[in-house]
Amino acid sequence: MQSRRVQITDTILRDSHQSLIATRMRIDDMLPALEQLDKVGYYSLEMWGGATFDVCMRFLDEDPWERLRTIRKHVKKTRLQMLLRGQNLVGYRHYPDDVVDAFVEAARENGIDVFRIFDALNDIRNLAHSMHAVRRVGGIVEGSISYTVSPAHTIDGFVEFGRQLKDEGAEIICIKDMAGMISPKATIELITALKSELALPIHLHTHCSSGMAPASYLAACQAGVDILDCALSPFSWGTSQPPTESIVGVLAGTRWDTGLDLEQLSVLAQHFQKVRQRYLPILDRRSERVDTRILQHQIPGGMLSNLLSQLKAQKAEDRFQEVLHETALVRRDLGYPPLVTPTSQIVGTQAVFNVILGERYKTVTKEVANYLRGLYGRPPAAVDPELRQKVLGDEQPILCRPADLLAPEMDQHREVAQKWNDTLEEALSCALFPTVAAAFLDARAAGTAPPTTEAPPEDNPSMGQQLQAEASDDAREITLELEGKSSTLQVERPGSGTIRIFLDGTPYDVHLRSRSKHRRSRPSSLDASGDGLIRSEMPGTLLEYRVEPGQPVKKGQVVAVLEAMKMQNELQSPVDGVVDSLHAKAGANLDAGEPILEITPAAS
Repeated sequence: MQSRRVQITDTILRDSHQSLIATRMRIDDMLPALEQLDKVGYYSLEMWGGATFDVCMRFLDEDPWERLRTIRKHVKKTRLQMLLRGQNLVGYRHYPDDVVDAFVEAARENGIDVFRIFDALNDIRNLAHSMHAVRRVGGIVEGSISYTVSPAHTIDGFVEFGRQLKDEGAEIICIKDMAGMISPKATIELITALKSELALPIHLHTHCSSGMAPASYLAACQAGVDILDCALSPFSWGTSQPPTESIVGVLAGTRWDTGLDLEQLSVLAQHFQKVRQRYLPILDRRSERVDTRILQHQIPGGMLSNLLSQLKAQKAEDRFQEVLHETALVRRDLGYPPLVTPTSQIVGTQAVFNVILGERYKTVTKEVANYLRGLYGRPPAAVDPELRQKVLGDEQPILCRPADLLAPEMDQHREVAQKWNDTLEEALSCALFPTVAAAFLDARAAGTAPPTTEAPPEDNPSMGQQLQAEASDDAREITLELEGKSSTLQVERPGSGTIRIFLDGTPYDVHLRSRSKHRRSRPSSLDASGDGLIRSEMPGTLLEYRVEPGQPVKKGQVVAVLEAMKMQNELQSPVDGVVDSLHAKAGANLDAGEPILEITPAAS
């Protein structure tokens, strides 16, 4: 038979650690390996996009644009690849076309070669504009099919969507199996059909969650796949990709031989094994295991690690199985969307809310409401009519392309960016994540670390061991409890939301949290008392108030917006009345149970 060399994309710099440690790998851990990675002979290195943009600013005190430029500086030969969420870019909502154009141009200018573009709903209307933008700036368009298994998804349907991607300019078709659901049989059927109908290179992305991935990769080779996604072994398996070294070894000497050198890969694996050791405190071992229940709950790797992180923040890790079950039910209610960002976050967060609050859809996130309005695109199947009625009432979903409803925004974001260095990249960061970017850029300008929205200190990726500390914002030394032993350590950067200490030469970031005089035990509901006191149900950031003291409000009126688990929750007044007092400041990080505002009920 004719030899067909299969190429490899390595995800070690992006999806592998997004899937296993919630995207927390720092650029400092990547730098020593970059030039060696460039010598391997990969088709590409996936190293940007997805959750990296948000996490860099929100948690790691890093500029995502500087990360891209740094990697490009050291990786000169190998293609750099990013994950682009169509009209959502790297965020969680649709952005206007002018923001999409500016972002794609800046990403290409700063070093991205391959743009893997997908839409969570496989709605071509959400992909076409970004695909055309990539073609205009000379990038490679990899149009992606979000693969899933449901009553609404078929091989014929995926092929038809692939045809639409080709018509809009896709040069490569990616089968994006974010949950590790694709079986060897389905792999052969889908790749064979796509190759026959489209005559384009096929790139297969999957995860090891169900245990089927290596077998599906071999089946993909038999069906004529061109590129496979793998991850160097220290960050492989489980909810990540199959190990690069193993797949290279399996294909060695066959007609699909990758041509990659196992010795080179072994040296790189040794480096990332040391890196892995530093992140063990946030590596939940459940995400490393094969779990055949994925064939039922269908939760992808990145979503699974984020769910575990969210439940840890809520001190509700014991309710993990309940959340898995509820996720499947929420997905059914929303018309079987593929579970990939942003729909994975929308479905997963709503499932957590349903479980933690003890009542299904007691609190409905703003994103779920917008999904039901059609603002994310066309659901694959009909949504539950009772849920739609509960959330929207008589309001009808839109039928047009969601982005057609959005006015241009770049001019206003450029104006905001004048506060700092007035660069296009800063303006784009503000467009994508206004609150997070402003805090990051303010802190960078002041020479301090930004205030973190990351609640539990044990979720800090810089920690070699689990640390807990309490200190005031102006502390110059702290008392640290480490495995039952008390130590007093000097603070390197006092006066910010994060301080840095050194223990045996190893840096640790300790997140400070002030004691609030309003801190209360967790209530059973926002309006459990039947009065007008509204508390935070979960740890989160108070984004804004929509009312002022003395203002009359009606029951059900939105009075504040709380961001919890990256989703915005519009808090509604439980009563008719008048706003009495605001208990927190916009931008404040709140613990569960903290009062937000109080409304004096109207006399009955």
